[in-house]
Amino acid sequence: MKRRTFLKKGAMLTAGLASSPLMFPLPNKESFLKKEEMASSVVAKDIQILVLDGPPRKRGQIHGETLKPKIKEVITKWKDSLHESRHMNPDEYINKFLEEMNFLPAIKKWTPDLLEETKGIGEGAGVDFRTIYAFQLMDEEWLFGRKPILESADPKAHHCSGLGVFEQEDYPPIQAQTMDLPSYSDGFQVLLHIKHQNSALESFVITYAGLIVLLGMNNIPLGICCNTISQLNYSVDGLPVAFIIRELLEQTTQEDAIKFIHNIKHASGQNYIIGGRKKVYDYECSANKISRFVPYEGSSRVYHTNHPLVNDDQSMYKEMLKKMTSDKKKQGSSNSEVRYSSLERRLKDPSKKVTVETVKSILSSHDHPQHPVCRHKEPKGGSMTIGCQIMVLSSSPQLHFAPGPPCMTEFKTYKF
Repeated sequence: MKRRTFLKKGAMLTAGLASSPLMFPLPNKESFLKKEEMASSVVAKDIQILVLDGPPRKRGQIHGETLKPKIKEVITKWKDSLHESRHMNPDEYINKFLEEMNFLPAIKKWTPDLLEETKGIGEGAGVDFRTIYAFQLMDEEWLFGRKPILESADPKAHHCSGLGVFEQEDYPPIQAQTMDLPSYSDGFQVLLHIKHQNSALESFVITYAGLIVLLGMNNIPLGICCNTISQLNYSVDGLPVAFIIRELLEQTTQEDAIKFIHNIKHASGQNYIIGGRKKVYDYECSANKISRFVPYEGSSRVYHTNHPLVNDDQSMYKEMLKKMTSDKKKQGSSNSEVRYSSLERRLKDPSKKVTVETVKSILSSHDHPQHPVCRHKEPKGGSMTIGCQIMVLSSSPQLHFAPGPPCMTEFKTYKF
């Protein structure tokens, strides 16, 4: 997610057109105290930790067998969501989606082990390959179905907020993100501890049952966060996001990770925050272009939400905008812009030190009543923050993770 005092006001999010920088005030003391009071009664939520080692197919089978009931349940909920949002039989929709997309050649070329792991998950859980494979293609399905999203002007899609801070005296780089997803995925969160075969490399992978990854970090350390940018051009034969993230976690240097995202063809528009022991980099990636985002010259902080600020590879989206009604175009600043403005105000001053506790506060914020960084479950569904991860990228890396809205969910610390 790219910011810059709204340098190059990015293209509009699916909820509305970009406008001038948002100048809403920070909460007054009274409203802040109310939020603090709510946060003071944090909820401890258990998250299952699953250790995976051995060859890829075996890792997947362990994942599938161990979490079989949860995988079956969350896939049922996913299909129910597809039926409701795509207005057709979910199995027919999945077949249509896979017939029109051609990701397998790229997966077989760049990440064949992850294809084996995906097959193993299906085998272990008793789920057919087409279903478990389509289940991995979260971002790509969102893009495939974005025409009906635009038609319904769904304001609940794509709400992740990410950041990175580095070059602080006597403090290691920090990288963090809220992961906002459909609320049906809440309760299925899992932490995978992957011990890579024939290697000293280990990874912590945040995900939910049946999915190979959402976010993660390895013990190099290398941290990976990502946010959907649905306005960027996509490719029907590129490498899908989940496979990119897991392959990035296979890299043993930050330089190799950055090289990888430049070498592949991207299936969908995505912002990647890639952190290492010295710096944190931010890249907006589309089918035809990779653009590095720097908030301002010499910046030692990055922050992003869900609209492009430096990548102009947006021809597909601009064509879709021509079909958008005038009422939708008048909706004003998008949810993504509001959250970006919140992150920017809290992070742009380099004189203010940013610690793990600072990041918890930032990602727990509710600066805007309709468009907060931290999102709660709503009665009618929609999206919510199902997890918040903070990575301390030191020689002894740490993962701080809360499996729910960070303002009200206890963080626990994990070490390799």
